[in-house]
Amino acid sequence: MDFFYIVFLVKVFYEVLLYTGIRPTDCYKLAKKHLQGRYLTLRMNKTGGRLSIPLSNHIISTLEALSGQCEFDETLLFKTFKSDRQKKNCVKTMQSNFTADFVRINNINLHTFRHTYAHNMLNKGVPKEVLQTLLGHRSIKTTEIYANWVRKEELERWV
Repeated sequence: MDFFYIVFLVKVFYEVLLYTGIRPTDCYKLAKKHLQGRYLTLRMNKTGGRLSIPLSNHIISTLEALSGQCEFDETLLFKTFKSDRQKKNCVKTMQSNFTADFVRINNINLHTFRHTYAHNMLNKGVPKEVLQTLLGHRSIKTTEIYANWVRKEELERWV
């Protein structure tokens, strides 16, 4: 497979994680059937619950670019990352942007994109209950874990 295509695919994979907040295990299994208009609709691997996430114009255009680069049918969007080895390489590529100490101290992994998404949404003023729905959490207590990292200015806005 072409090196530049792999780089492009990894970039798209990271962007989907960052702008949708889905778990990496769910992203690996995305298919065209999960894209329904401006929404990403899927059943989560971890909880079995259903998610329907609105997609930004940026992600829609990114996924359209992906469809132009590969066979984009009912098969997996990220079928390149099927094996455990390929998934580990995807993680290592992302971690290579940081020092080894930073990765270890901050536990940088693919799930970090989900945390970043949650923090960005909270910083934009999205209510916890809405974020709970977007992340597919069953309990608001799980979502409230992210509220501890909200910017001070945003917290003061709500007090």
